[in-house]
Amino acid sequence: MSETAEPQAEKETPVVTEYLRAVRPEEAFAVRCWWQRLTLPAEELKAFTSAPPWPKGVRAMLRRSETPEAAMLSEAFRHLWHSVEKVEGSWMGQRDIRLQAWACIALVLAEVTAERPNVSLGSQLGKQKKDTGKPHMSELRFQQLLTCQTPEELVQRLRRALALIDKRDVSVVHLADNIALWWRESQGDMAPQPSGRLGFLWANDYFEALSRYQRGSD
Repeated sequence: MSETAEPQAEKETPVVTEYLRAVRPEEAFAVRCWWQRLTLPAEELKAFTSAPPWPKGVRAMLRRSETPEAAMLSEAFRHLWHSVEKVEGSWMGQRDIRLQAWACIALVLAEVTAERPNVSLGSQLGKQKKDTGKPHMSELRFQQLLTCQTPEELVQRLRRALALIDKRDVSVVHLADNIALWWRESQGDMAPQPSGRLGFLWANDYFEALSRYQRGSD
């Protein structure tokens, strides 16, 4: 497993337009750059940075990891952790918690093959699957996603959710923020208003997308 050189400076700092609840703008910028180098072909990557993509094996090893602990041993995670560990003001104060949270983020984001900024996972899962009149994820499976109790369950269900939408067309920044918010809530740090909590955010996006085509079929 070869370690690659540190990335060169990006051509320009992109604006992170997503509304973030648990990830700082510096972390959002870092995670998007990390995903681009991990996933995009060299020619496509040139639009964002002069740094080269990492070898395909770097992503493949991360995708083979089944747990946050296994992900932490991968080269891909080390690249991500190096770029976010010293960001000041992160809500994840304890280093062990931050490591686990970012390992989960790495595991899930490694599955995404194509990004669409500002597009949430919930909205994509609620969209109609072709002309079936049904969403990509059933309401039962969506409810199961809302009630994940452990990091391993969260990663597993999010990976399955991404597979239902062909692992594409979601914002990696938005998804990273969702996972970080799950971790924050798992530590007992809940938003004072229910509308700021992950379950509401996911459900709001999912059922709003669902209603768009269900109303038309009534």
